Amino acid sequence: MSAPTRGGLTVEVTPNQRLVKLRRLLMLFLLVNAIGLGVGVAIWVYALEIEAVNGLRLQLASRLPRLLVLPLMGALGGGLAGALISGVEPGAKGSGIIQVMVWLRGLPVPMGWKVALVKLLASGVAIGGGLPVGPEGPSIQIGASMAKESAGVVGAKGSTRRSAVAIGSGAGLAAIFHSPLGGLAYTLEELLKKADIRVNAIATFATFATVAWTRLLSAAPTSPAWMRNLTPVVVDPSRIDTFRLVDIPFLLLLGVLAGLLAMQYQRWVLRLLLLFRRWRLPPWQLLPLVGLVIGAGAAALPSSFDSPDKLGFDALLGLTTPVLALLALVVQAIGTAVAVAAEAPGGILAPALVVGASLGTLLREFSLVVVHYAPASLLFAGGAAFLGALTRTPLTAILLSFELSKDYALLLPIGFAVLAAIAVADLFERDTLFDLMREETEEELRRAV
Repeated sequence: MSAPTRGGLTVEVTPNQRLVKLRRLLMLFLLVNAIGLGVGVAIWVYALEIEAVNGLRLQLASRLPRLLVLPLMGALGGGLAGALISGVEPGAKGSGIIQVMVWLRGLPVPMGWKVALVKLLASGVAIGGGLPVGPEGPSIQIGASMAKESAGVVGAKGSTRRSAVAIGSGAGLAAIFHSPLGGLAYTLEELLKKADIRVNAIATFATFATVAWTRLLSAAPTSPAWMRNLTPVVVDPSRIDTFRLVDIPFLLLLGVLAGLLAMQYQRWVLRLLLLFRRWRLPPWQLLPLVGLVIGAGAAALPSSFDSPDKLGFDALLGLTTPVLALLALVVQAIGTAVAVAAEAPGGILAPALVVGASLGTLLREFSLVVVHYAPASLLFAGGAAFLGALTRTPLTAILLSFELSKDYALLLPIGFAVLAAIAVADLFERDTLFDLMREETEEELRRAV
């Protein structure tokens, strides 16, 4: 193999340079494995905690009146979480995503073993108790905290430590959702900002449109063009076995509705956030009140919604009337907005998927009543579209929904809804919910200093 050249001259790699490169590769190898193992174990324990607390809640709800159990468990979970945050580590409040973003911008946000442990415990009892926040935000902060400490152990500094924190965040998201591609896309799109939002959206839309036309032209001409099946040419075993040209207007309409709802939801969250901060209640007082109110609202839904398993998608699939679908959308949207604004220790991504899936379910039931037809993909497409509109991360939204469903046939319909939602949201608001909440958090830190 020839030696590298520079300006026509051969440049030899010296033994010392090889040794430095080898040491760096070894350090990176140890760091990545330490992050992977540490985050994997932490998320495993975290999932067991949520399962145990939620199991107790479901047992009580099956034996006692739900209208009594759900508010009381919400208040208890919120109270325990608030006590841990107020008494042990205030840096564990909130979604966790905002805190990691602020730390990556160089501001003094707590990040370490203590934050990871308190976040794990507080979020587990809050989510298990019924607060409608997601496990992915705490997973991201836990992963970031453990990655920062692991980087310190192996001697990584500066940009390497910053990259380790971003990688640990993505690892936490991937671990809790079993979504490696979604975790990678989130790290690049949201944390490291390695790609322009609009370029991403345009490029993604171009690829999805190309695939749609290719499949339309490749489909057997056994029916009118608008009714031809646009599922993959190489059929993949899946639950969704039809995707037709006639589905695209439904998906684009869903995207428009998701974009409009996301902008209104964003305004609700910010107004509630400022309201709660004006109240100046510590977490151990605010979170029990929030849990009590949200639990009372959750009791209005069918009991199939009591468990957060699979984000409630199975419960949404079981709804059969527009009225029930509308009730689910209203309760989920208000409950998640209140919990996020109260800075409960939980994420925003999962609540966004749930609200969007509820919107997709409402459109499905309404379409079945009015035109007697609805695409089978509206539930997952709605979740991804609402998430994409809130965060402007098209690849993360598409890949998370796809990997949650494990259904390759959903990729194309999800893509159309997500990109329509992002286009609509971008017309009304340039900043995302994360951007606005990060700015509020940074301003709060500056006032404290």
